[in-house]
Amino acid sequence: MAKIDWNETVFCAIDTETTGINPESGDRIIEVAIVPVFQGKLILEKAYVTLINPGEGIVIPANTEKVHGISNETIKMAPSMRDVFPVIQRYMKELVPVFHNGKFDLMFFDYAAKDVGEFPVDPYYIDTQDLSKEVFGAPKTLEWLAKYFSITDRINHRALDDAIVTAQVFIELANMIGVENVSEFIKKWNGAPV
Repeated sequence: MAKIDWNETVFCAIDTETTGINPESGDRIIEVAIVPVFQGKLILEKAYVTLINPGEGIVIPANTEKVHGISNETIKMAPSMRDVFPVIQRYMKELVPVFHNGKFDLMFFDYAAKDVGEFPVDPYYIDTQDLSKEVFGAPKTLEWLAKYFSITDRINHRALDDAIVTAQVFIELANMIGVENVSEFIKKWNGAPV
């Protein structure tokens, strides 16, 4: 990807909530949020957030529900990944995605693509873990970064709240690195072995 201009590029912070941590074992996405960021500001009126019904036979275990508070009852009437995936694809094609620990979310998106019979997403993206490693010498958790920058004292583990925190952390780290240097941290997702 060519060098990007901070003042011309629209980024989007993306976060997901899932039924667990292992898509190879059948865990799937049950919530996604996408928050656009332009010129160091969150464009909340253009944010996208939805619960997702992961399909027949996929349930949210009780210990996972305790983490994010999303129940099987809550997602029963939610749209399917087949309905949501085109929106995710569009954001990732048109904007520069920003994740915290992007490998996790992108791996789940690869499995989602397979489930709905679509090509996997293959974006150029930025991972705030990489930026935090550059600034602090080691990758930091989203919670640590949120506290460091006085954004919030705790991570809610809901997609919209966490995407907003990721966006705010991204802006803070980009300013520390120098917004003109953000291009150096863009990498290409080449997919998970699905």
